[in-house]
Amino acid sequence: MVAVHAISEIADPRKVIQRIYDDDDDRLDGQCIHRLPSAVTKHFSDLFLRADDPRALDQLPSLDVSHPPESYTCGTLVRFRAMIQDTSLQNEMYLAKLSNDRCGGWGIQPAHGDRNFNVFDSDSLGTASIFWAVSVPAESPWRAAGFSRLDSTSFPVHQSSQPHKFPIPGAPHIGVRIKIYDSAGVENLHSTDVVTFVGIASSEPLSMEDDSSPEVPVLHVLCYQVDSASPIPANVDPSVREHVIKWISSEALGGDDDAAEWVLLQLTSKVHTRAIPLLPPSLTISRFPQPSSTDLIPTLSHVFTELIPQHLLIPLSLDLLNKTPFLPESKEEDLHSGYLQLPTGTTILLTESALQEGKLLETGITSVRAIQDVMNSQTVEYIFPFSSKFSFHTGLSMIVLSEGRKSAFFQTSVNVPLQCSSTTASLYKPKDELSLPPAEKIAIYRSYIVACKALSEKVQITEETSKHIQDDFVRRRQQDKSVTPDELIHLMKVARLLAASRLQDEVTIDVWEQAKELDRRRRVSIV
Repeated sequence: MVAVHAISEIADPRKVIQRIYDDDDDRLDGQCIHRLPSAVTKHFSDLFLRADDPRALDQLPSLDVSHPPESYTCGTLVRFRAMIQDTSLQNEMYLAKLSNDRCGGWGIQPAHGDRNFNVFDSDSLGTASIFWAVSVPAESPWRAAGFSRLDSTSFPVHQSSQPHKFPIPGAPHIGVRIKIYDSAGVENLHSTDVVTFVGIASSEPLSMEDDSSPEVPVLHVLCYQVDSASPIPANVDPSVREHVIKWISSEALGGDDDAAEWVLLQLTSKVHTRAIPLLPPSLTISRFPQPSSTDLIPTLSHVFTELIPQHLLIPLSLDLLNKTPFLPESKEEDLHSGYLQLPTGTTILLTESALQEGKLLETGITSVRAIQDVMNSQTVEYIFPFSSKFSFHTGLSMIVLSEGRKSAFFQTSVNVPLQCSSTTASLYKPKDELSLPPAEKIAIYRSYIVACKALSEKVQITEETSKHIQDDFVRRRQQDKSVTPDELIHLMKVARLLAASRLQDEVTIDVWEQAKELDRRRRVSIV
């Protein structure tokens, strides 16, 4: 239900902006225009971005694939949860002070006389920051539904005028030009940030200098908030862990509980620190049988879609690697997206079943290197002409399914050979054949994974356990000179994730021994 005090703001937000301007007692001093953007931001933030009422945003219609820009009239107040794709667009000057004591900006159209550049001075100008934002790529349907309206419009599927600015080729999405008038904090917005914008929907030509330029959706932003980490759920039962492992194992991994446990550790990992560094591991599930048909999707992908907020399946082939960009690249001052321009927290499942003999071209080699860079350093390069490549931090979880003893292209942190105890038919079940737990139970599974992920960066190693680990490593080195410090670092990462998966905030001696045993079974099965 719409709050009474918000009705006028929703019905005519530009009228409200003028009212805020009129209410400034010192508006005639020439500085009111420069104070107005922050006043507008505060006013609408207090209404719709309230910490004490997270559902206040639900009062506003949402801009999404089911409710495309063309389903709203110009001037409608909407919310748009999106990923920032391009921050390199030029800022825009606008008339901030119009005739008859009217304010400008936010798509308010100046009168004809106001367009005469001889009638105003520099104090009448304002600057809007321009971004391009797209629907959150790889977002699971249940997650998207939590931020969108349940009804849908009768409009046909939205056709983006800039499809090259979305990371996933051919996927339905919304692309919008974002205009932010309040400069405070804009420098903290970065590519791949997920942001909820509240603004006035409009449209304008893609290029103001070309009469034949197509129209693009525009959002004149009134306020916004950057997505923060999900709050840690309270009272999550650690026993949920075994239920999640069993479900993943039975539904998607042919009954292999060990493989399912490694998958769980992968899903709950995140970047802890880059200084040491403590980065998410990368995982190969090897000896994964090929599907009977190339169009079949691994059941594991369906399971991920139900468990985690953001998941992307990439069926690797030579054709895909050679022709489809994985890295963002600026072409003629326009940033084209790539598969790896994704929000932090996305889990990517790479399948190698469609790889055939052939030649990997230059683009394909670049793509493989880009994926390996994410695995090794959690960075993605952005390619700009006539300049060096720029690497930006990311936080993507990578899992590879390989038919062979190891991945054909990638060196992952962990290689777990699949050992099916049941028919392999379950590895490629259609989504409608997935045996889903009841809705309330799957919600508990999701909360459990969120809790584990949040805890994974806080796990400590007690002094007693640290001494035990050191003594254990020295003893192993004495018995086997091939044991390296890298193996110790690997086991410590596994132990941290294992502790977090048990909802424990410290690595105990018991957890350390269990981590060693889990890793030992994996190594034995590789031989």
